Amino acid sequence: MTTKTTAANGLSSDEAKHLPLIDKYLAEIKTIEKEIVRKRKAGQKTMSRIDRNLKEIQTILDRVAATH
Repeated sequence: MTTKTTAANGLSSDEAKHLPLIDKYLAEIKTIEKEIVRKRKAGQKTMSRIDRNLKEIQTILDRVAATH
């Protein structure tokens, strides 16, 4: 009968090999998530600026329409 050898932490050697890769990819995911949040905030700032400009334009148009 053959059995898998287990490391001191209870993982097989194959499982132990995958742990560094899992850590690496989890770190990459965190980096990507931070980038998504940064871009989302930048998009929200842009939308706010566009909304302010549209309100200003509408105010000007309303003023011009009222004088004619």
